[in-house]
Amino acid sequence: MRAGRIPDDGFLLLASSPYGEIGVDRARAELKARFLSQFAADVIRTEYPDLAGKMFMRTAVLNGRSRVLETLAAE
Repeated sequence: MRAGRIPDDGFLLLASSPYGEIGVDRARAELKARFLSQFAADVIRTEYPDLAGKMFMRTAVLNGRSRVLETLAAE
């Protein structure tokens, strides 16, 4: 962004976790994805506070069979 090679309009933080079966496996993947998303966002806010305001967060789980990326609602 500083060098002008990429736009200065923000960046996407995407955290996801795969699952194989509906039920406990998907629930575990959802918890893991939410944890990873929050952990990464906290690191960015702490280490790069100027970038934090430009961050767009998305959290998702990936269905291992269909390869469908299912976004999760923000909490």
